[in-house]
Amino acid sequence: MDRKQFLGTLVILPLGIFSLHCSSDSSTGSGSTDKDAPAAAPTQSNGMDVYTSSTVSQHHHTFTLDDSAIAAPPSAGVSGDSSTDGAHSHTVAISADQLSQVAMGGSVEITCGASGGHTHVFTFVKIG
Repeated sequence: MDRKQFLGTLVILPLGIFSLHCSSDSSTGSGSTDKDAPAAAPTQSNGMDVYTSSTVSQHHHTFTLDDSAIAAPPSAGVSGDSSTDGAHSHTVAISADQLSQVAMGGSVEITCGASGGHTHVFTFVKIG
């Protein structure tokens, strides 16, 4: 490869990467942006639902919710700490009304408490 081809590659490659990143910044049908999208789909195991937050500062967290909290939301809702990543966790709180929305097939976005100078978004949906 000569110098001209090499320089052309340097110009084209960054533009291609930029285009890919820009295409993922568009809004979704739920009104959120991809930056708020979960880093992974929720999973379910033994009556527990595991939700993954959005990625912020190159990391994400998980929050586990018992299926019974969706089937019969406690009047006080549910709150607790997310998983620890980067030596910190976040507080997640979802109200009884929001749990009811999930039970009826809705999607609820919750911004967790700030920790380490940032927040994450958890998207709660009914699984299964």
